[in-house]
Amino acid sequence: MLLTLSIVALLFGPVIYTIGRRNAIARQVLDGFIFITIAGIVTVNIIPAALAGGGNLALVFLVLGIAFPVILERSFHGAFHRAHALVLALAAIGLVIHSILDGIALLPSQTSDLAYAVILHRLPVGMAIWWSVRPNLGLPAALAAFVMIIGATGLTILLGTPVIELAEARSIAFVQAFISGSLIHIVAFGISHDHDKHVEPVAKFQDWAYRVGILLGLFIVFTTPHLHS
Repeated sequence: MLLTLSIVALLFGPVIYTIGRRNAIARQVLDGFIFITIAGIVTVNIIPAALAGGGNLALVFLVLGIAFPVILERSFHGAFHRAHALVLALAAIGLVIHSILDGIALLPSQTSDLAYAVILHRLPVGMAIWWSVRPNLGLPAALAAFVMIIGATGLTILLGTPVIELAEARSIAFVQAFISGSLIHIVAFGISHDHDKHVEPVAKFQDWAYRVGILLGLFIVFTTPHLHS
């Protein structure tokens, strides 16, 4: 049941975003919501967990992850789109790893409040994939990302203990830290495209609807972790 709800929430994200983008104000609300929610999930959930599991060495991987997109873009000598596509592919891998950890929260042995918090987080994740992966890497890549996330979550629930042991490995913490650094770069410089023109969500802070979306995202990020307290 919990797995089904997590899948529905994930797939409902693109539906909401597709409908919302038809209205200019709703589009700004959704852009702000996605931007701050993904930033919050990375900084509040993923990075602290990676540092706790990997120690000081994980911090080194975090810094390397932040520098990686910059080095990549310079290596491609101005081929911004190609470099950004590779960073987005790396981010998709990070989402799969995060989905494995989320799957642990959906196990029957965990508290239901924590599981529902994970399910609620799946909604902005689904939106973010449709917001960034689809315009940059195409529909097949976006669909593949959904399949991998759903598969990773289901596999975690199916296998249980072996996956928990894998998730506790320091190497996973290092990978999470590195990918989180790359995600920080994406969030800082924007990842949304609208057909033929590049849209930088960061530049929209002056719009009230965008600020409303940010407030909604902050509510999701900072409220749901305390549901199981």
